[in-house]
Amino acid sequence: MTFSIVHLLPELLGTYGDQGNVEILSWRLKERSIDHEVIVVHAGDKVPTKADLYLLGGGEDDAQIAAAEILNHGRALAKAHEGGAHFFAVCAGFQLLGSTFPASGERTVEGLGIVAVETISATPRSVGELISTPTIDVPMLTGFENHGGQTRFLEDLQPLGNVSVGIGNSESSKVDGVVTDRVVATYMHGPAFARNPELADWILARKLGELAPISAPIFTALHDERIKNVK
Repeated sequence: MTFSIVHLLPELLGTYGDQGNVEILSWRLKERSIDHEVIVVHAGDKVPTKADLYLLGGGEDDAQIAAAEILNHGRALAKAHEGGAHFFAVCAGFQLLGSTFPASGERTVEGLGIVAVETISATPRSVGELISTPTIDVPMLTGFENHGGQTRFLEDLQPLGNVSVGIGNSESSKVDGVVTDRVVATYMHGPAFARNPELADWILARKLGELAPISAPIFTALHDERIKNVK
């Protein structure tokens, strides 16, 4: 069967090169000769509910609100999640998966309700390198964060990483992202999969099973160099 990846609303959720996560996934599948397709969903398109993996990237306030309105329509993503689909979300995409997120004018916007988190406004803005020790079996995680909201868990959830440099979800929690049985989310731009290819493979393996290794030492070298420079 063909592995299906849905790239959601790149014109709204494509800040800081997060569309690169789709390209990295496709390349890593191609290198392993795994049949796959990338379905790009634009505003106005019907959102499929039967795909394997859905990707949401970052976006500014107005774009994030528009994305919420589109993706809440007909509960398409909720139905996909209930049907066994997996999700990877970055920054605004992470906030969208929660119950609520803030918007300009002191507004609170309803999210998709797929993950038990909520996001509130916070100052100062979280900007800079983000490094965390993962709670899953991958190497140290690195990325770049730029967000005005801070996200908190509404129930006992597993973070993606414990933050050593940067803010992540919130200054008080010292964690980044979340991991559930079918969702991985983070504040790491970069794009995240280019800087952390093992994370991409870990997510793919949850749907595909054990994956053959790929020889790409340049990724490891760049990853280690970034950690050394920040520390």
